[in-house]
Amino acid sequence: MTVVYACDENYVAITVVSAVSLLKYNNAAHVVLLGCNLSQEKVNLVKVSIEKAGGVFTHVDVGQKINSLQQLGVSKYVSHAVYARIFIADLLPDMRGKVLYIDCDTLVVDSVEDIFKLKMGSSPIALAPDVVHDAYKKVISLEKSKTYYNTGVALIDLENWRTLSCAKRILDELVSPHGKNPLGDQDVIVRVLNDEIVKLPRCWNFLSQYFLLGVDEKPKIYHFSGNTLGRPWYNSSRHPIRKQYIEAAKEAGLLKVVFQEKQMPIEYKIQYLLWRLLPGFIYRHIFYLMLRVHIFIAYSV
Repeated sequence: MTVVYACDENYVAITVVSAVSLLKYNNAAHVVLLGCNLSQEKVNLVKVSIEKAGGVFTHVDVGQKINSLQQLGVSKYVSHAVYARIFIADLLPDMRGKVLYIDCDTLVVDSVEDIFKLKMGSSPIALAPDVVHDAYKKVISLEKSKTYYNTGVALIDLENWRTLSCAKRILDELVSPHGKNPLGDQDVIVRVLNDEIVKLPRCWNFLSQYFLLGVDEKPKIYHFSGNTLGRPWYNSSRHPIRKQYIEAAKEAGLLKVVFQEKQMPIEYKIQYLLWRLLPGFIYRHIFYLMLRVHIFIAYSV
């Protein structure tokens, strides 16, 4: 079982928290870190933490490859380290079968063994749907009838990915985009590979927005996407599993990481208060209205 993370210097600590939580339920997993210009000190921190938790560790430096993307004007909204997931099959040339890519802003709370049993046929990647307004699909030039996916958790069939030249197709789209890419490579992957994506159940990539929408599904991987409810490593967080995340950070030996100072943006404070005060069926309508307004303001759509 191989699980891949990617991060730069700013996200090393939360990568460790996620990886140690993974190993709590998936002992002896092989954890590959695609490190973007990491110092040796940071690499050693991850290595020691993963091996102490019972995992096998491999580090691949992707700094040069990621730096080469800067000239393409890649999105500044996300850490550029995540673009490494595009090149996983190239960076692990001797590896076959499936690998599981997981964003570092996650918490694993169950075994991931079953996801590797997913039948993918000739598909290169399996992803869970994201929470978006149809107006966002227009922003990135995705047909309204198509599913918009979140790439924070991705099961990748390495041989299918190579056979279908996925990295080249995505890179070509980055060079000559057919739409805007506010969320970076996620938008590009969804646009280019949409018809070839296998849909994952939401439990494998349980977004923070699902709490607001009342999704009744037992999560296996929590994904703290965006500012919704406040990321649980910030003091200002109102996330329902902040206490659970604090405990995970403690188990990883990085308790101090969960007391970072950062205020929730005002719109997310309002979102949280409305969620707490309004009946669910009313709040859900307001949620999508706020999402539509945000898209209009940000992209004039």
